[in-house]
Amino acid sequence: MIKYHNNALYNSEFDDIYFNTYEPLKECEYTYSSALDEVDKDEIVVAEAGFGAGLNFFCTIKKFKTLNKKSLHYIAVEKYPFTKDELNAIYNDLGLDGAIYGEFLKSYYIIPNSLLRINLGSNITIDIYFGDILEFLEECEFRADVWYLDGFAPSKNPQMWSEKFLSNLACYSYKDTIIRSFSTARVVRDRLSQNGFDVSKLKGYHKKREMLQAICIKPKSRIKKQIWFDSPVITKPKTILVVGAGISGLAIATLFKEAGFDVVVAEANDKAAQGASSNLAGICAPLITQPGVALGDMHMSSFLLSRQFYRQFGGDFVDFCGCDEYLINDKMLSKFNHDSKFFSISNDIYPKANIDLAMQIQPQNLCLALAKNLEIYYGYEYKSLKQLESCYEVNFSNLKTIKADVVIFANGNRARELFISEFNDPYMQLSSVRGQTTMVSEFINLNRPLSARGYITKAIDKIQLIGASYARGDEYALPRDSDDESNLALVSEFIDGKNIDIIGSNVGFRGYSGDRFPIIGGIHNASEYMRIYSSLLWTKAKSTHQNPIYYPNILISAAHGSRGLSTGILGANMLLDMVLGRQICVKKSIINALNPSRFLIRKLKKGLVKSSS
Repeated sequence: MIKYHNNALYNSEFDDIYFNTYEPLKECEYTYSSALDEVDKDEIVVAEAGFGAGLNFFCTIKKFKTLNKKSLHYIAVEKYPFTKDELNAIYNDLGLDGAIYGEFLKSYYIIPNSLLRINLGSNITIDIYFGDILEFLEECEFRADVWYLDGFAPSKNPQMWSEKFLSNLACYSYKDTIIRSFSTARVVRDRLSQNGFDVSKLKGYHKKREMLQAICIKPKSRIKKQIWFDSPVITKPKTILVVGAGISGLAIATLFKEAGFDVVVAEANDKAAQGASSNLAGICAPLITQPGVALGDMHMSSFLLSRQFYRQFGGDFVDFCGCDEYLINDKMLSKFNHDSKFFSISNDIYPKANIDLAMQIQPQNLCLALAKNLEIYYGYEYKSLKQLESCYEVNFSNLKTIKADVVIFANGNRARELFISEFNDPYMQLSSVRGQTTMVSEFINLNRPLSARGYITKAIDKIQLIGASYARGDEYALPRDSDDESNLALVSEFIDGKNIDIIGSNVGFRGYSGDRFPIIGGIHNASEYMRIYSSLLWTKAKSTHQNPIYYPNILISAAHGSRGLSTGILGANMLLDMVLGRQICVKKSIINALNPSRFLIRKLKKGLVKSSS
């Protein structure tokens, strides 16, 4: 709830105001965003401790647009965030331009203890971590050109100005990084001076006598935990080869092309979306779990990223209609037994979770539309690759070759073969699951899809999709009548005795991992991992381990299972962040959970792997 004290926006937790009532925007510009004038870089990274109502962010955007710079990446932390409605009211009260904050609020959703990524156009990105400031440092990995220290006063919010936080700022700064703050408290100046910064006082705004500026003179290196999951360093590439033209591969190709890379896609089939992306329709909704469950955190971050992607690229093939999830048993009920802004509960034939942000997507039609804007070679089934002096030469079964600086595998359930024949990791846990969907003439009037034991989509051209079977290890590629019958049985309570006209079936194969998380990141050199991390059983708690060894410039996004319409988009965003060398769009613990080496690392920690040397 918004609170005011003497007409100033007020936080009762810290008994302090967010900003002064006298010209707050001009004060933000003077104290903080004016620092951008001193940054001699085309790609600017600004970090803020204490996002509050976001005034510094919007002033920074305004300043950035006056400069001849390439991009702005804004990274902030806020432990006590305002809701979307509260921010809207605050911005209206301040008279901010709706065009400036409206697009931001469209994608603004609070995910506790997680990172929210919002892209505003092609060159402005903001990441907000909703949680504790020390957790923010643990969960993020970046260096900023400018830091804004704008939390509540040190006397009222000592943790934000603690030795533990301020002593780490040099690990998140370059040489000559600028810190700006309203606070010139002695404790702040001393802690910065003792930890690599040259501190001075500048004239303050209006009636404020002074403000603080500090320049980083001694950047530090972080002591990294679980260094074996450290992201690969990608040498600056120009050309990208994506192997696979399903939704995952095409999303990767689309985002990389938007970022200015030369992108080529190689697809084994004669057109796009012939694997798991071949259905007429599908539901894109977050996997709901109890708060704090890592799998649920990953899926929520993934889902919100996918909404932004589909709003930009989905066209007529994405319906932002929401969905209804019927909670048919106690296990499902328990996942929704908490307060959340992402669903509400009502009663029908079962308790029903109304997920208003969910989407119905036409995967195959969308893929075909995305493919029209990309350079794709069909009939190119991956065979092998060879590292040349400056790039890779990739060989295909049709005897053709393609050269590229970076190779990204997004070839669905075929990914498991790579780790057997190409990358030699015997501990990789990947499997293939056969799924059959059933197309029927429209039999129930739905304004949004529903999910229970099975699911039913809204009608598309008077056709509804019912799904889906789940058969791990089944490689039969043709439809089975028995699977259609099983699909109908999954939704029998919604059929309610109606005659169902089956007009077709579709079979797809999805890749799954052994722990339900996708496989996203650099492909590790398994034999080198076995050598350099052979003693993890005894040394896993130490911080002296060697950096991980990856196959240079080879990445993967696979094992997306039944949520690929969401996690495939997460993979595209993550891999682009890795190649650009910037803060990745999700928190570090999620990145680690998705790392392709994780199954091997678990074995090494248990002492179950012999060194390959």
